[in-house]
Amino acid sequence: MLFHAVSAGRAIPLLLGATLALGATPWVAPAAQATQAGQSQVLTAIRQVWPAAHHDSAIRLARLESGLSPTARGCAGACIGLFQIHYTANRRLMAAMGIHTPDQLLDPIVNSTVAYRMFRESGWRPWGNQP
Repeated sequence: MLFHAVSAGRAIPLLLGATLALGATPWVAPAAQATQAGQSQVLTAIRQVWPAAHHDSAIRLARLESGLSPTARGCAGACIGLFQIHYTANRRLMAAMGIHTPDQLLDPIVNSTVAYRMFRESGWRPWGNQP
């Protein structure tokens, strides 16, 4: 997405997330700030759930599966959240964990918890192989 900053009466094109230095204070597009804050919360959620030995691989996997977006949907809507959990295929496992609706998988902590449980039971196989 292209934005324009005005400096000395002329427009300067900027890309979303670009930083524009005005004097000594950098300016970051508000959408980029929101994305950075959201990404920070997502990384915190993954680190809270997954053990330290698997942090890097879990983060790499979530980045590959969803671009670290907790609201990502794939597989024609059947795969949900950070780790693209297939709700129907994992319904029994999730019911045992107290998860009864697909929308619960949009919570980064819930999605990370289900993904880690799947990992403990099957390794990286649900996602193909280790990221």
